[in-house]
Amino acid sequence: MWLPFAVVAAFLTSFLPIINKRLLQDADVAVVAWGFNALSLPLLGVAAFSLLPATAVDAVFWAGIAASAALNLLATLVSTQALKAGDASLVTPFLTFNPAFTALIAVFTLGEVPSATGLTGIGLILAGSYAMQLTEARIVWWAPLRAMVAEPAIALSIGASLVWGLTPIPEKIAIQHTDPANPPLVALGSTALMALGLTMPLLGRVPTVWSQLRQGWRGFCTAGLIAGVAPVFGFSAIGLGLVGYVSAIFKLSAVFTVLWAALVLKETGLRDRLLGAALMVAGAILLGV
Repeated sequence: MWLPFAVVAAFLTSFLPIINKRLLQDADVAVVAWGFNALSLPLLGVAAFSLLPATAVDAVFWAGIAASAALNLLATLVSTQALKAGDASLVTPFLTFNPAFTALIAVFTLGEVPSATGLTGIGLILAGSYAMQLTEARIVWWAPLRAMVAEPAIALSIGASLVWGLTPIPEKIAIQHTDPANPPLVALGSTALMALGLTMPLLGRVPTVWSQLRQGWRGFCTAGLIAGVAPVFGFSAIGLGLVGYVSAIFKLSAVFTVLWAALVLKETGLRDRLLGAALMVAGAILLGV
């Protein structure tokens, strides 16, 4: 049951890099990161308190969402900066590195051991990320690896991916400490704390922030809507499936983003990126077997 939830979450979130890329033309990184997270809170609140019965939580729940919020805050700022610095179709696929990291950490923290098929699927997803840079690889095989360090946008996206690789661990622990299980409540708590953290440095620039929000209100509202709905599916998937597998399926969003970047942003050089996307699809299929 977790697989459809994860795929829906991936599809919805695939639009966020395109919207954010447009917003970053006229808005600051911090404002864009704050905008869609803050605007998502009403929808997350409805899902957490109206669609599910009353939930009991404990101290471990609060520790889990605090850790999730801190990690997501850092990763969101870094990934948004990466999106500002590079093409959406190039930056977004490099955020697919985190499933392997998540799966490894989950073995020791949650006792979740992937099967051989699952490990193969994760490997294909990572191979797809490498294939995104096949043009460079035709020169020397290590060129894609060198690009990860030499190109700021790629280096930032990989850094964000590593941080995001940790977030499903405290999120799943928090879900396990809700009774009955309430994944949207974890999404709401984590997002609210993250929005609060983003609010503090913006308080001294309220006129500028308001001007940027008003100028891009359509994009911010659309991003907020997606950010409010997608986590309901995503956190439900985390609660039902192995976090290593679920986080890998989430990376299918990069496949969709590559296509949207070609259609909407008219980004070029997409042939190798689409090959990488095909490998990630194959990996995702193996994870669902």
